[in-house]
Amino acid sequence: MKLPRVIFVVAAIIVGVWLLGLILKLAAWIISGLLYVAAIIVIVGIILYWWENRQKPHATKHRKVIDAEIVDKKDK
Repeated sequence: MKLPRVIFVVAAIIVGVWLLGLILKLAAWIISGLLYVAAIIVIVGIILYWWENRQKPHATKHRKVIDAEIVDKKDK
């Protein structure tokens, strides 16, 4: 191989590795950003789930244990 061809191949490899590094940095930046978005969505979902369950009256919340046993025995 002639010297100019070797220099060109080495330069092409260096530029290729540099571009690959840029692409990987961009991918890491995108994944990192999406991780924050996903965390925010999960937190909002948990808060909405808590808020909806907090506002619903629970049927067994105000029943006493004895009343529940009597009702259960009548059903059998």
